[in-house]
Amino acid sequence: MKPGHFPTIPIVESQSGRVVGSFCSTLDAVSEEELALMAQIRHLSSQAKDIKNQLKATVSEEERSRLQQRLQELRSLATPLQEQLKQATHEKNVRLGHATLPVDDLASHSSHSHPPSKDRL
Repeated sequence: MKPGHFPTIPIVESQSGRVVGSFCSTLDAVSEEELALMAQIRHLSSQAKDIKNQLKATVSEEERSRLQQRLQELRSLATPLQEQLKQATHEKNVRLGHATLPVDDLASHSSHSHPPSKDRL
């Protein structure tokens, strides 16, 4: 999603009524990457729900073991997707200005990637 396509909410100065700025109303906007990850997680959750229902009806210990193994596999597939979703959401919020990077991270990145020029010394 491109930032220019989102509506903005005006920031109005209390005494003069003058618009002094605006902020983006997209905190709830979802990126394409987030949508794709959520669809994958939803699919895994649906499979897990079906397996849990089968577990309730299963008497055979061998079948229960197989179903629990499959449930564990689904959890191990979902965990990295959930982390990717969390990261994608954070990155989107940073781009939109709803979250900021820690100052320590900015200082370490800028000192390594942009050495001081001779003019500044």
